[in-house]
Amino acid sequence: MKHNIVTAISAIALVLCGFAFWETGYVEIILGLIVIFYLASTTYGSFQIRANYFVKSIHKGNKKSVAFTFDDGPDPEITPRILAVLKEKGVKATFFVIGEKAEKYPDLLRQIDEEGHIVANHSYSHNHLIGFFSKKRLNQDLTHCNEAIIAALGKSPVFFRPPFGVTNPRYANVLKGLKMQSIGWSLRSFDTRAKNKYQLIEKVISNLKRRDIVLLHDNRAVTADALEDLIEHCFNKNIEIQPLSIIINKEPYETV
Repeated sequence: MKHNIVTAISAIALVLCGFAFWETGYVEIILGLIVIFYLASTTYGSFQIRANYFVKSIHKGNKKSVAFTFDDGPDPEITPRILAVLKEKGVKATFFVIGEKAEKYPDLLRQIDEEGHIVANHSYSHNHLIGFFSKKRLNQDLTHCNEAIIAALGKSPVFFRPPFGVTNPRYANVLKGLKMQSIGWSLRSFDTRAKNKYQLIEKVISNLKRRDIVLLHDNRAVTADALEDLIEHCFNKNIEIQPLSIIINKEPYETV
């Protein structure tokens, strides 16, 4: 990963510059700049999942179609509305579910699956401090979400999306151990900030390109309001909407 490269370069630079400038008045400044570079790179990499700094995530498809993905559900009010639109339009999507909600609404989880959509892991707790979890606690959290999905569907998900798109070295270790694939996005809809459906529609259609993995949320009324128009735009532009597993050529589940 890029983190290992940056760490190695920074360490080598510290040693070389330390020797080269030790007897000059610039050694502290130069070493300080190297440390700042390392910290800035690491901070940027933590919050930019598309940088693949700590974890190799998939952000785009390899086919000339797009995938719609929904985070933070299932929601008892919004998810059924979204499922109804998807069913009416014959579109399959991927739902990155929160384990706590999956346990609370197993029937909704089964409906998502029975209607041909993919169910994936978005952590159990979606804790705002999950980026600071220890490796053990992070592993427990992701495993707990998998267990909630298995309990409802009898399937173990392969796809995982980090909450808030934040990653760190512990994610890399945990995902490797669980044999899971990190999934990012290439188009963020910002439906969590949209004031109305027209703002959301404009944001998506003005940026949508083939191969995009679109990030949406199925706990936002504005998303349900806009979904039909987003799908119709794709149809009108002859952009096929396919399941995530199809556009990235990866199986979404492991045998239990």
